Amino acid sequence: MTVRWVREGACLPPARPDDADAVRAWRPWVLEDEGGLRMWYAGHDGTTWRILEAAGDGSAWERLGVVVDAGLAGETDDFGVQDPCVIRTRGGYLMAYAGSDGEVTRLHMASSMDGHAWSPLGTFLQRGEEDHQGATHPSVLTVGTRWWLFFSAYEGTGRERRSSILAAISDNGASWDRVGPVLVPEGEEVAAAHPCVIDHELELHMFYALDDGQRTGIALATSKNGIDWDRRGSVLPPEGEGPDALAVDSPCVVRLADGSIRMWYVGLPLEDAQHAYRICSARFEGELSR
Repeated sequence: MTVRWVREGACLPPARPDDADAVRAWRPWVLEDEGGLRMWYAGHDGTTWRILEAAGDGSAWERLGVVVDAGLAGETDDFGVQDPCVIRTRGGYLMAYAGSDGEVTRLHMASSMDGHAWSPLGTFLQRGEEDHQGATHPSVLTVGTRWWLFFSAYEGTGRERRSSILAAISDNGASWDRVGPVLVPEGEEVAAAHPCVIDHELELHMFYALDDGQRTGIALATSKNGIDWDRRGSVLPPEGEGPDALAVDSPCVVRLADGSIRMWYVGLPLEDAQHAYRICSARFEGELSR
């Protein structure tokens, strides 16, 4: 598969020192709504992770500030919240996100009528052996009447720490059955993580972060059934001297109403020494096909 992505550079204006994403911005999630695009993303101010919102037309974005603060659900996320995934439902919006109590990071849900004010629904997936060290980066989608959840799962500590992508299924989005690992590191790879899954022409396309032990870039895998995945290789590696020259991570891919396909992701420039990730964008030229 030939996938041609054209980088567009950093998309949010520089953060101010008192902004909630002054230190780093992470995990963008974009939806197309009436009047333009909406983005939810994680921001860190040097102390705490929070979930923020921005609005724009794809080229210019305006920060709207914090929409989910630490402690929304209580003790289970009072240390910090991040990694939002937002979908529209008949009743408004549903957000899956990662919340930490300072020791363990678990997946949480929240609901909203307008995407601005969120109400907690608490944790929603029982931990298993594969994610006993933490679960992050949920990607939720519906295919027919089935709900799919893909997420990053962590096991091990120190140099033995590994990240894989796990799946769960649901009939209603409320109760979930674990499927288990669907994409794991191979060979010298350190992590397969941070999935964004879209349904395109009766096939699931997973864009994810692949750390090969030397660098992190974005790769693609495809599946007919959500369980068995075919790796398609790297689609957006770090390169050049721009804002994503050192690392490319945490993708969100969206097919817009006009048929175009866009990606929002985070990048690090070569001179970075503080992991000060910033949100970037790219556009796809052509059609996703096998």
